[in-house]
Amino acid sequence: MLPNNLTQMDFDSIKASIKDYLRTRSEFTDYDFEGSTLSYLVDVLAYNTYYTAFNANMAVNETFLSSSTIRDNVVSIAKALNYTPRSSRAAKACVTFSVQSELYNEAYPQYVSLKKGIVATGGAYSFNVLEDVNATTDNTGKATFSKVVMYEGSMLTFQYIVSSFKKQKFLIPTDKADTDTLRITVKPNAQSTQEDVYVLGADVTSIQADSRVYFLSETEDQRYEVTFGDGVIGRKLQDGEVINLSYIKSKEAAANDIQTFDFVGEIEDQYSRAINGIDGDLMVNERSQFGDAPESIESIKYTAPRDYTTQLRAVTAQDYAIITKKVYSNAQSVIAFGGDELVPPVYGKVYIAIKTKTGNLLNNATKLTIAKDLRQYSMASIEPVITDPAFLYVSTNLFVLYDPTKTSKSISELQSLVLGAIEQFAQQENINNFGSAFSLSKYQKAIGLADSSIDSATTQTTLMRYMQMNSSTDAVDTYCIDFGQPLYDSNPSNDSGDSSTGNDSVCYKEPILKSGQFITTDKPGVIQYFEDDGFGNLRTYYNSGSSKIYTNNSAGSIDYLSGKVCFGPVAITNPPGGGNLPVVSIPGNPSEIRPDTPGTILSIPTPEITVVPIGTLPPNTIPLNNLNPEQYAEIPTTVTPIAIDNTGDLNNIACF
Repeated sequence: MLPNNLTQMDFDSIKASIKDYLRTRSEFTDYDFEGSTLSYLVDVLAYNTYYTAFNANMAVNETFLSSSTIRDNVVSIAKALNYTPRSSRAAKACVTFSVQSELYNEAYPQYVSLKKGIVATGGAYSFNVLEDVNATTDNTGKATFSKVVMYEGSMLTFQYIVSSFKKQKFLIPTDKADTDTLRITVKPNAQSTQEDVYVLGADVTSIQADSRVYFLSETEDQRYEVTFGDGVIGRKLQDGEVINLSYIKSKEAAANDIQTFDFVGEIEDQYSRAINGIDGDLMVNERSQFGDAPESIESIKYTAPRDYTTQLRAVTAQDYAIITKKVYSNAQSVIAFGGDELVPPVYGKVYIAIKTKTGNLLNNATKLTIAKDLRQYSMASIEPVITDPAFLYVSTNLFVLYDPTKTSKSISELQSLVLGAIEQFAQQENINNFGSAFSLSKYQKAIGLADSSIDSATTQTTLMRYMQMNSSTDAVDTYCIDFGQPLYDSNPSNDSGDSSTGNDSVCYKEPILKSGQFITTDKPGVIQYFEDDGFGNLRTYYNSGSSKIYTNNSAGSIDYLSGKVCFGPVAITNPPGGGNLPVVSIPGNPSEIRPDTPGTILSIPTPEITVVPIGTLPPNTIPLNNLNPEQYAEIPTTVTPIAIDNTGDLNNIACF
C-alpha cells in the first residue's frame, strides 16, 4: 500500500495512516491494541514523522519574507533586497547656553570650543555631542552655543587592524548601537596622525574605485557589520591600516521626554585653556525625543520590498512615501499624493504628509530639509512639497444601557470597560492614521462586547476640523476646510429662501455647522461665531443674552454635498488657540465616515460615556442648534494608543 494522503501532517492523521498500512500486512496483528509493544512503536514513528514534517515546514517558511518569523532570517532575506533595517535610535535633545571667556594678552579669544563627548546629564542618562562644536565670542568675550544637539548614551570606540591573511568581519560589537551616530575613520598605520573619513555608500552608480565609503548590514543578534570597497566599487583597504569605529550605545526610548539637564561638558578657548562652567542654566530648546528600539520584524517585512521597488528614485507617489521614511527617521507613517488630486489641481508637485512619532507638526525648517533631501530622488521637474496632515475628529457621545442583573460592576467600572473597548476598536481599525475610516456598526459592536451586561448603545456623532487662521494680525483672508464627505441637510425639500428674514412664509432650516469664537478687526471686543443658514451660506453673529445678533449674512459658503466650507474674506485679530479655530458639523451619513481628502488622519476624541440601567429613556438626538465647538478650544485627547497632539508653531525654527 502506497501513501495516498500526504497533506495530513498532524500526529493523529499520521498515526492513522501507519495503522492503515499495517492492516494490509498479515505479519502484524496487535498494532491497534494500545497496550502492545507495536502500538508504542507506531506512536514513535508518528511522533518522529510529525516533528520532521513540522521542522521541514518551518524551515521552508523561513526562506520567504512573508512567512519568516525569526529576525535573523527576515534580515537575511531583506539583505538580498538591498535593505538594511534601522538600528536602535538614541534619544536626542537640544540646548542653548553661554560661556564667558577670559582675556589673553589683553584680548579675548576669537572662539571657544565644546569638546565632543559627554555634555550634560538628565537624571540617570548622559548626553553627548559627536564632534567638537565651536562658538565665536563677542566683544565682551561671551560666546553662545546655540541649539546644540545632544545624543543620549555612551560614546564607544572600537578599533580593527586590516589583515588579508585571515577572513575579517568588521562588527559593531555592542547591541543598541545607533548607526546614525556611527563615525568611521581609517589610518595608514597605528602611529599615523592622519586619517580619512569614510561615509556610508548609498548609490553604487556614483561610487568610484577610490571613493572613501563603507557599507552597513545587520548580522546575527541585531549587531551590524561594516564592509568596505573592493577596488572597483569603493576603495579597497590595505594591510596594516587601522579602522576606528565610533558610535553611541543608547538606552533607546527610556531616555525620551527629559526636560531638565545639568552641564558636565568640557569647554576650551582657542588657546586650549579650560573654561569652568557656563553662564546661568542650560536653556532647553527641545526635550529629549526620538529614542527608539530597532526596526521591528513586521516593519522590515513591509518596508523592504517596497524600498526595493523604488530603486533609489521617486517616480510614483508610493516611491516618495517610502523614501521619505528613509530620509526622516521620525516619520511614523507617510502618505504621498500628486497635486492633480487637489481641487483645484496643482501640476508638477507631489505632496507628502507626515505623521511623526512624537505627534507634533513639523516646523518649516524641517519641512524644507526633507524636501531638499527628496529632490535628489525626484524624476524630471517634479517638486516635492512637505505638508501637514489634515486631522478630522469624529466626536461621539455614548448612551449605554446595561442589565444590572448580569453584573456586579459599578457604573465607573463599566465606563472604563467601554473606553477600553473603544481603544481596541481604534487600534484594530487603524484609527489615527492615514486612510482610516469610522464604521458606526463596528463601533457599537465593540462597545457591546465590552461586558456581557451591556444591552445596547446609542451614539451621537459630530465632526470637527480646525480652520487654520492667518497668524498675521489684521490680515484679510479667506479660510477653507474640507470635511471630505457629505454634511447633513436639515431640510432638503427646501432648497431656497432666507431663514434670517423672519418671514413666516419662508421655511426655517436648522444650522448644522458652527465655529468657535473669534474677533474681527471691524468689531473689536465682540466675540463672534459663524454658522450656516441651511441654504449654503455662512453668517456671523454674537450672543446678546439668549438671542443671536447676526452681523453678516454672507460671510462665506458651505457645500453640503462635498463638505467644503469657506469663511471670508475676513480679518481676524489675535487668532484664538494658536490660530486653530474649531468648526463642528453634523455628518450626512454617520454610519460610515470615510474622508476622501488626501492626507487626512481620522481620530476619535475621548467620548462622553453615560451608562444607565435598561429602561432609562435615551436622550434626544443632537440638537441641530446646540453644537458646542468651545469644548475643542484645546486639541482633544484621542482614544487611540498613540495620541495625536495637533500643536506646533510652524514659524519657529526648531532643532530637529
